Amino acid sequence: MADIAAFPDMGDNILIAGTNIQRYKAGAAIKKGQAVAIHGTGVNETVHPAVKGTTASVEGVALADAEQGEFVPVAGPGCVVLMANADDTTAIDAGTGVEDNDNAVGGTISALPANSGSATAAYANLVGVAIDDIPGDGVGRVRLLCSITCIPNTS
Repeated sequence: MADIAAFPDMGDNILIAGTNIQRYKAGAAIKKGQAVAIHGTGVNETVHPAVKGTTASVEGVALADAEQGEFVPVAGPGCVVLMANADDTTAIDAGTGVEDNDNAVGGTISALPANSGSATAAYANLVGVAIDDIPGDGVGRVRLLCSITCIPNTS
């Protein structure tokens, strides 16, 4: 189980279904297909590639490349998009909730854990629900929900 080393080329058909498209300013370079989020320091109308523990609320998925300071179209809740698995070997099962990941390439997803692994609950940035089985080092369809969710404790 290891992180992918580079964000994959997602092609031109990232948006599968939906019309909830918003415009945000890129706070850093963004690649089409990356999950994007408000940065933890919170700048109005500005998104960065989502990185768990660094960025805050996931807003959706970038539909185009953008350099810092440019505007980028973002597919939001209700849309179905292609997304990249953060792990190079571990698959994500269809029907599983997905969250942002701490992979340094940014904008990737992993399966939402069943519990926090500790005696206390935790919070996660729920990106959506996998519609496909998404192979390790692969891409698949995700229905976007974009919310903060509670992960129960183990006790």
